[in-house]
Amino acid sequence: MSNTPEVRDLEGLLSTKLNGRKVIECTTRHLTAVGDNYGSTMLALDVKLSPADGEEEFLQLVAKMCPTNQMLLEIFQVNITFTKEMAIYMVSVPEFLRLQQDEGCPDDEKLDVFIECYGSRTSLSPTEASVDADAVILLENIKIKGYTVGDRAKGFDLEHTELILRNVAKFHAAPIALRHKDAQLFDQKVRAHLKKIDIDEGLTSEAAAEMKKKQFQAFENELKSIPEVLSLYDIIARQLEMCQERQRDLNFYEENTFNTICHNDLWVNNVMIAYDAAGKPSRVKIFDFQLIMYASMSLDVLFFLFTSVQNDILLENFDNFLKFYFDEFCKSLKFFGCPLDDFTWEKFNEDINKQAPYELYHITSMIKILLIDKQKMAEKEEITDDTFYDAEMVGPNYYEKLKLIILEYKKRNWLIEFNEDINKQAPYELYHITSMIKILLIDKQKMAEKEEITDDTFYDAEMVGPNYYEKLKLIILEYKKRNWLIE
Repeated sequence: MSNTPEVRDLEGLLSTKLNGRKVIECTTRHLTAVGDNYGSTMLALDVKLSPADGEEEFLQLVAKMCPTNQMLLEIFQVNITFTKEMAIYMVSVPEFLRLQQDEGCPDDEKLDVFIECYGSRTSLSPTEASVDADAVILLENIKIKGYTVGDRAKGFDLEHTELILRNVAKFHAAPIALRHKDAQLFDQKVRAHLKKIDIDEGLTSEAAAEMKKKQFQAFENELKSIPEVLSLYDIIARQLEMCQERQRDLNFYEENTFNTICHNDLWVNNVMIAYDAAGKPSRVKIFDFQLIMYASMSLDVLFFLFTSVQNDILLENFDNFLKFYFDEFCKSLKFFGCPLDDFTWEKFNEDINKQAPYELYHITSMIKILLIDKQKMAEKEEITDDTFYDAEMVGPNYYEKLKLIILEYKKRNWLIEFNEDINKQAPYELYHITSMIKILLIDKQKMAEKEEITDDTFYDAEMVGPNYYEKLKLIILEYKKRNWLIE
């Protein structure tokens, strides 16, 4: 018996594309191997349609469905991620295409990174709100047009990287241009579908704590294999925790000129490339929009460069890649009818430096998945969280990439020297802290008895008790001990 999932009611799913024709036959097979795609099940569909004008027609499609592994279902929070991806294809993309048409964008400058979507659903039941096993997004199978996925163990060369960056720049520019032209439409058709998730939230608190423990233990062991960076472990460990804290804060938001659709998972396996007659890379498609969010485009650029570009190419061209991307981004904004006043090279560099420290956890976590041995993964009877912390599952290329990332972060001052920063900031936080403890430890009973609360209320010595003075004493003595009192 086949273990390939079935796409039920395919005819209903294709209804807007059939023009009265019927599905005669459909053969289904798995499109990807174990280890190639964790967040979904990918199927290849060969669909035979009833004749139109006397000729049978064949559709070659890809069905994207939810993962069948329970752990992956929980991690990827499919009720949010699957509906986000549906909305990109069905709601947001048509607005971007309409925008570039309205602005008269030249054909060779148009945004063309999205695969054609043939239909989508969250369930067979029209009244079912949750995503279930019948949820599916139907896309054109672009492999038949010559599109291929790169070698994730090797990464992209200079020519491929520049082509991808050019198309990523268009992908980032279109939402910003739409926001400039019609902010209300942008909010309705784009931003409303960019709900941030914490990829670890799907786990129980116990499972998350255990995963973190294993993760940091594995990371420490890995750094022991890289003498050049071992001394940085404490700094890096604290920085990774800071990254995780921001990831968990679903309410965290910074207003930023460079905010757009952040793909948030832009690596080798989520990009497909086609080639011209001479064998040169010429066209790019980007897919897998499960983790999209409204955030800085700098995050995508950093993540893509560090995870998906060959090491020697990255080291030789990192700054050139940033400039190349930025120039292409500005060019796209112009073609999409958006003024460039707020988008300068200096501001973009500032944003890269601002975002980079908080992307370290995302990048280092991803390269473990990216460079895991696919053969060993295929031999696994079951994928568990332990799979990704097993040192036997990665080889020398993982350690080389990890070393490159850490040393590059150090060189660019993207490693946060936490203790130094605490010492720098603490003296200027004293007023904030001491003011707050007066409010925090005010006598609630006495406050309730007040007929009127005025500013004098908070300066009345009768409104606080011994616990306030104990806390104030503790703070001042701790500041003195740590040399945080400015002479």
